[in-house]
Amino acid sequence: MLADRPALALGQFNADDEARLTSAAQASAFVLHTCHDANEATRWLAENQPHAMLVDTASIEPETIAMRARAEARHAQVPVLAMSHELSDLGFATAFAWGADDLVLSTNEQAVVGRLRRLPREAPVSPVASRGVALVAENDPVRRLLLGRVLRNAGYEITFAVTPEDTCAFATNPELQVVVSNSELCGEPAAFVASAREAGSLAVCVIHTPPKNLKALHLALADLTGVAAADGFAPPENVLFISNELKNGHRFNQRGSARILYGTTVAFRGAGRHADDFGYSYNISSGGLYVRTLFPPEDDTVWIELSPPRTERRVRLEGQVAWRRLLGPQQQATVPPGFGLRITDATKADLLAWQEGYETIREALS
Repeated sequence: MLADRPALALGQFNADDEARLTSAAQASAFVLHTCHDANEATRWLAENQPHAMLVDTASIEPETIAMRARAEARHAQVPVLAMSHELSDLGFATAFAWGADDLVLSTNEQAVVGRLRRLPREAPVSPVASRGVALVAENDPVRRLLLGRVLRNAGYEITFAVTPEDTCAFATNPELQVVVSNSELCGEPAAFVASAREAGSLAVCVIHTPPKNLKALHLALADLTGVAAADGFAPPENVLFISNELKNGHRFNQRGSARILYGTTVAFRGAGRHADDFGYSYNISSGGLYVRTLFPPEDDTVWIELSPPRTERRVRLEGQVAWRRLLGPQQQATVPPGFGLRITDATKADLLAWQEGYETIREALS
C-alpha cells in the first residue's frame, strides 16, 4: 500500500462534491486538504508539498492558484486536475490554457480515482535538460510560465526573453534548438528569422499570435522553412507539437497523411465496457488521433465518439491503442499525457464523415 500523499483541493465545493473528492483521495492513497480561496491555498502551499492539486473551475480565477504554485520551483511540476460540473470543448481548452493537466467531471468519482492513481508515485521532480536550449519570448507572465513548463518537461533548458531587444539578441545564440516567440516581441518575422540565421542559429521557430492575426502571420512566414505560425490562445502544449514537426519535417513529410492539431472533446471506453470517460483530442490524421488524458484506457481496443473537424456531426469509431504516455518528464516527449489510437473500424457513414472532416481541415491549412 502506498504511503498517504498530500493533495490540495481548491474551490467552493458543495458537501456532495467534497465527500466524493475525499473518498477519491482516500481510494488513491492521498490525503486531501481543502481550501476555499487562493490566498488560503497559497498559505497552505508555503508549508506543504502536494503531490497533486484539484481545482474547481467554477471558483474565482481558478488559474490563480495554479500559477502561484508553479511560479515556485518546488511546485513547478505538481499535476493539476481541473474539476467541472460539465465538459465541453471550451472547458477543456480553457483549463489547458491556464495550465491544467486534465479536466474531469467533479461528479464522477471513478474518473477522479483513475487519474489520481495514474499520477507518479513519488513527488514530482525536475526534468533533465537533454535536448539543448529553447528560447521562450513572451511578455505575458502566465503564458511565459506555461510555455516554459511544457518545453522544460520535454527536455529543454529554458531561456526567457520579455522585451523585443532581448528576444532579437537571444535568438542569435547558435546553441538554440527551439525559439517560441510572441509576435509582438520579434518584430517583422522574416527579418527576425534572417537575423538569427545569419548569426549561425539553426533553431526552429514557432511564432504565436492572437487568432485574428493568424492568417496574416501565416502569409508572412509562407516562404520560410523551419518556421511556423501558431494560435497564441491555444493550449501551450501545441508549441511542442509544432516544434517537433518542424525539427523532424523530413521524416514526417513521408507519412501517409499529415498530423494536424485539432482539439475537441472525445468520449472513450474500452470495447465492450459500459461507461465512457472523456479526454480532448490533440492531433489527428486520416487514420488516427491522439487523445489527451491523465487516464488512458488499459484496453487495447477502444471505442470513441467525437465530432470531426468543421462539422457538428458526431461519429463513433473503433481503434487500437498504439501507445500511451503517462504524466511525468520525458525527454523525448512529443505529446502531453494520453494515448494514440489507430482507427480500425466504424460504419461506412462515420468513416466517410471522419475522412471528409480531416480533408477539410488539411486543405484549409495547406
